[in-house]
Amino acid sequence: MKLAIRRTYLGDRLCFPDVVPGHLVDVQAAYAWQLDARGAYRDDAIARAQREIRPELPALLQADPRLDAVRRVREQVADGDGLPEECTWPTDDVLLGPPVGHPATVWDMSSNYPRERPSAGGPSPGPAAGPPPLSGYLKAAGSLAGPYDDLVYPAISARVAPEMELAVVIGKRSRCLEAGTAIDAVAGYVGFCDVGARDVSAADSGRADRSKGFETFSIVGPWFVTADEIPDPHCLRIRYWVNGELRQDGTTGEMFHSIPEQLAWLTSALTLAPGDVVATGTPPGVSTVRPGDELHGEIEGLGAIANRVVGAG
Repeated sequence: MKLAIRRTYLGDRLCFPDVVPGHLVDVQAAYAWQLDARGAYRDDAIARAQREIRPELPALLQADPRLDAVRRVREQVADGDGLPEECTWPTDDVLLGPPVGHPATVWDMSSNYPRERPSAGGPSPGPAAGPPPLSGYLKAAGSLAGPYDDLVYPAISARVAPEMELAVVIGKRSRCLEAGTAIDAVAGYVGFCDVGARDVSAADSGRADRSKGFETFSIVGPWFVTADEIPDPHCLRIRYWVNGELRQDGTTGEMFHSIPEQLAWLTSALTLAPGDVVATGTPPGVSTVRPGDELHGEIEGLGAIANRVVGAG
């Protein structure tokens, strides 16, 4: 199941992106319509839909970790047949928000892929010497942006570098997970473009929190995809283009540390809540960009993002 966020005059709306061509199906509105069709009073149907289907992912997962209510709505609008127009929104890329809503914690793993591709016939640059230790950093929640938002180039930086990554979304409260079962805590996956200002990090003695925390420096989407649609998250192709030139082309199978290992390590210290986001690192090929550049990223099974780099104003 795929879920998207559509920005509207009613606020952010949770939607199905793959039911009606050219439109997004509003989940709450579709559920209220279904209740109304079964004989509920209109006002009661709307109130019940608002109560049972929360408007964004963290609250939704907190109340319904398996997303059972949303899945039932999805099953009944599977072909869009008979769905009234007021239950849909026109698809408009620029109005898609980050599908993860407002998570309490956004974490990004670092140094989890080889820094460069091995040369033909040469030794692997990373795993042959043993994997580096697990490491990472918190990202500011205010850095989250939608899949087609502009990437704003900070006035205080001259070295901005985007990195395409697979991110997991936590489905249940998680602390001290075991690597053998940690994958059970994952509700689903999103594409995640982690952006950093390298010169700001250098000025901060290598710290990543400020350099990775600028607005629009965590581009997410276009959809949240439930875990059951991604049988093996360790075999997904990741690609990223700058002005049509392919810069990153790798797979999640290149990770030094698997997703369960990352979650076990992270939750030995942090408690992760439903809806929290953990980005898992990026393949080699990262390079800097400038205002005016056109960016495009894809992860197999998770859709594509597209962003224009603009100056801070």
